[in-house]
Amino acid sequence: MEYRSLGRSGLKVSALGFGNMVSGWAEDAEQWSFECIDKCIRAGVNLFDTAEMYGFGIAERVLGNNLKQGGWDRDDLIISDKLNPKGFGIQGLSRKRIRQATRNALERLQLDYVDILFLHRFDHEVPLKEQISAINQMIEEDKTFYWGTSEFTPQQLIECHKICEKYGYSPPIVEQCQYNMFHRETFERDYVTLYDKYGMGTTTWSPLASGLLTGKYNDGEMVEGSRFATASFAPLQMFWNMMMVEKKESTLKTLKGLEEISKELGVTQAQLAVAWCVANKDNSCTLLGASKPQQLDELLQTIEISKQLTPEVSQRIEDVLENRPVPSMYWRNFTTNPPRR
Repeated sequence: MEYRSLGRSGLKVSALGFGNMVSGWAEDAEQWSFECIDKCIRAGVNLFDTAEMYGFGIAERVLGNNLKQGGWDRDDLIISDKLNPKGFGIQGLSRKRIRQATRNALERLQLDYVDILFLHRFDHEVPLKEQISAINQMIEEDKTFYWGTSEFTPQQLIECHKICEKYGYSPPIVEQCQYNMFHRETFERDYVTLYDKYGMGTTTWSPLASGLLTGKYNDGEMVEGSRFATASFAPLQMFWNMMMVEKKESTLKTLKGLEEISKELGVTQAQLAVAWCVANKDNSCTLLGASKPQQLDELLQTIEISKQLTPEVSQRIEDVLENRPVPSMYWRNFTTNPPRR
């Protein structure tokens, strides 16, 4: 396993992490989730991520029971949790809500603290200073050591850092955002200032684009029993319609091109997609999701596979994707800055 600093903090995280969102809704989650976590720990993974929104507390309970069952050394693990504006009872991320939600989350997790506490989306109705102040109180009370954000815009994140600078608060050290071969502009272009000026780390999710990059949709057909076929989550349905209906021809061309490269490298298409995410050094940790322990046997190999992505191979991937974000301009000589990867 490879370990990377989470931003400019002293926290070292594994380049692959495990997110347990699926266990919030799946049947018999506790057993297979334990097998997944055990497999990850044996491979050197140290970051395990959950959220109160995953099954409305169920995923937290599953993770807590798994950790208790495994008896692993808590000091060796990094546990992160996320508080969403759409919460239980009291809505929003007010000071009261953050305190209550943190207390309740720790009870479900059966832990005294989490290592990282995230604001799991921006709350437009609660003053940002109030949210940051409340999170910092959780740090002062040893209920968390660090805090981060999830899917904040660059402008919102810069505002967070400005407030922390002005009032002496601990700033966010990490942004948890989507990053994959189809969704890269925000990560590779819009967040650059956050990496360079504020030293923010990242824990990214959906490296397989909800399964679209696994290879099982390369014929353009919906797979029976798959996430796309069974999910009622509107954004997932919209993504399918955009990629496999409106842009079907170009999407299939991309998927077939990636399939060809993966075969030449002797890896699966899913491994190639995850390795591509890992290869970006702005990406502190790529979160893996799984509903079957066997899926991790494949994906946990991607650290070594990422080393096969030489400049030549990476350029071939870019030629297939045709979606490299246009870098920002360097206005002193009217040239573009170099691509982030």
